[in-house]
Amino acid sequence: MFSATEHTELVAAAKSAAELLVEGRRPESVAPARLPAGRPGEERLAVVAADAAGLAEGLVSFADDIPSPRWTSGRADGGAARAAWCFGGHGSQWPGMGQALLYGSPAAARVLTELDGLLPGGVVGPLRDPTATEAGGPEATQPLIFAVQVATAHWLLSLGLRPEAVVGHSLGEVAAAHVAGALTLADAARVVTVRSALLARAAGGGSMATIGLDRHTVERRCAEIPGTVVVAAHSAPRETVVTGEAEATRALVARLEAEGARCRPIRINAASHSPFVDGVLPLMREELAGLSPAAPHTPWLSTVDAVPDPADTATAAYWTRNLRRPVRYTQAIAALARRGIRTFVEVGPHPVLVRPTRETLRSEHVADPLVAATGHRNTPEPVSVQRLLGALHCRGLAIPGTLHDQGPLAAHDRG
Repeated sequence: MFSATEHTELVAAAKSAAELLVEGRRPESVAPARLPAGRPGEERLAVVAADAAGLAEGLVSFADDIPSPRWTSGRADGGAARAAWCFGGHGSQWPGMGQALLYGSPAAARVLTELDGLLPGGVVGPLRDPTATEAGGPEATQPLIFAVQVATAHWLLSLGLRPEAVVGHSLGEVAAAHVAGALTLADAARVVTVRSALLARAAGGGSMATIGLDRHTVERRCAEIPGTVVVAAHSAPRETVVTGEAEATRALVARLEAEGARCRPIRINAASHSPFVDGVLPLMREELAGLSPAAPHTPWLSTVDAVPDPADTATAAYWTRNLRRPVRYTQAIAALARRGIRTFVEVGPHPVLVRPTRETLRSEHVADPLVAATGHRNTPEPVSVQRLLGALHCRGLAIPGTLHDQGPLAAHDRG
């Protein structure tokens, strides 16, 4: 909790800085460029805006206690010192995603340029075409999601950030494997290419949906529906993904919604993690047989195997299980929470894991966790990443040279 005195002082500092900006003072004169470590335990504020007017608006919004994406605050309690990076699956895409990465970060641009020659259809052209992420099936969309994930991760690494551990959900495991050091960028691109193409081949009218119930209840209800519909992912204690025949999936969703359950379709015409993909698994093992995975340099928590075999990490056999078996995401997040990790950063175009992560942490009784994301729909990635940096700073992480700071007041004017 913040003390009343601390909060009052921070509100006064925000109002004073806003007044100076309105008077025409330059942002760097209001908040000098270097970001000192600050005092442990202090209350901090970070504001992100494209210009001085937006910066002033964010400061005033904080001072008046008006919620706004421009500002975030928190106590520098060291909670951000150890962070897990999480990579989501299908559904995070949006038209225009990744475009700003091409000019907003040299590190991200280098990765996207390299992937342009590794992924079928390229990366740079499709990212510059706002319709590309919506027009195709998984073979077109999933490589672009992967590209944004790994490009953003390399941007964070270039800023000096390092994950304590990584975890991926379905498709997101490929990016996690690369960031952990298990796969080179070329091998990771190969896995995504093969995986997404074979998933498209196995689509056959399949569909997926998220159900706001625990997996045991959903498994029981799936068995009551004629046709094939099964549990595809354990995302949170009370969030389960189902997949199967489109008609059976719709029937399950309709029945559960009528009973008051929260249900949401996933934008994909395929049924990964189900019997629908059984026919392509032998071909997947064959096409990925030449992979040469390395021992991860960063802990990578599998969402496929309850007890992973180090000798089978990121192999062809592993990726066939990744496509077929249910995703054990909530179990992986719970394991990280028990290791004392309190900060979870979703790396990708748009949050699809933030809510299930928070729900899992709540069930694990984690006090005051930080769950944030690098990307948000219709927001250029440089803005979203800077907001993330502000949130990390507010929780005590030192990020030299990236924010402007004056005592506990951190203001960022580059949007």
